[in-house]
Amino acid sequence: MADREIRTEQQVKDKIKAFNKQRAGLSIVFIIFIGLLMFLPAAEAEALPVRLSVFCSVIFLLCGAAFVISFRDLLLLLIVTTGIPAVLLGLGQIRFELFLILLLTNVGTVFTASITGKAIIRSFTNEIEKINRLTAEATTDALTHLLNRNGLEQTIGIAWALCKRDKKKVGVILADIDYFKSYNDTLGHPEGDNILRQVADSVKSCFRRETDIISRIGGDEFLIFLSEVNDDRILEMAQSLSSSIINLKVTTASENNPGDFLSVSIGVATNTPQPDDLLVDLYKAVDKALYRAKRAGRNCISFHDKLIQIGVPVETSFPVGVLSASTTSGDAEN
Repeated sequence: MADREIRTEQQVKDKIKAFNKQRAGLSIVFIIFIGLLMFLPAAEAEALPVRLSVFCSVIFLLCGAAFVISFRDLLLLLIVTTGIPAVLLGLGQIRFELFLILLLTNVGTVFTASITGKAIIRSFTNEIEKINRLTAEATTDALTHLLNRNGLEQTIGIAWALCKRDKKKVGVILADIDYFKSYNDTLGHPEGDNILRQVADSVKSCFRRETDIISRIGGDEFLIFLSEVNDDRILEMAQSLSSSIINLKVTTASENNPGDFLSVSIGVATNTPQPDDLLVDLYKAVDKALYRAKRAGRNCISFHDKLIQIGVPVETSFPVGVLSASTTSGDAEN
């Protein structure tokens, strides 16, 4: 929440700068025009202090009307624009009545500009918050508050380009809940949604780096994109994720599931992207890895042509080739 507020505040500041910048050119033209009107006409020397005093107040009034200025800056301008007539008053160059009129005008400008500025800032803030909310809704999964497919594509493209530029190894984990359809069928969709939220929380608890990109890309599929990661680390994280979901202890709802609790099948793929490499190829690789894990009986991890059973050391993992496609009786079920 704090990060969102800080981001909104910075966006408002940027919008105010742009707002003021748009009006700067025209305001400068007005100031020059007013100066020419006030100082070019022939006049006796004693009239110049009066014109200077009035000119300062007019410029202050123009700035207060044209720009969004903070209350502190308005007070500083008030001191300057009122200080010059005050000095001239002390020197006997202008009359007290004129000084009083200019002082009241300047004070009124401060309060009017302050009220107007707050209204404009409030309008900017509401506009930016609405845009940010709509953007979040368009890129975030409403159920799990993870990135949706649209948000993933926007975010991962930037991360992929940076890793390609810096030659950093990337990894993708694709996790699919085993036999999730059976939970919806037996427990109902509300409970199915609750299970999805629990799984999403487990995913978020396992991947906490700011650079980790987590998304829900399908009904029961979760994709995690990791930058600057080696094979050992990503496999460790995949095993941690699988164990975390089993530890939710959600009782299995499918007769085809040999385990006692909810589990996931996981595909893992890594790559150090080269200039000609495409992100879609990494997607295809991790999708194939997930498919192998599901065909091998589910509740396992497929990585580099090996299948890792949860709780079994990586060294004892067995090649995918030793498993028959007929290992699983429920491949057609989600």
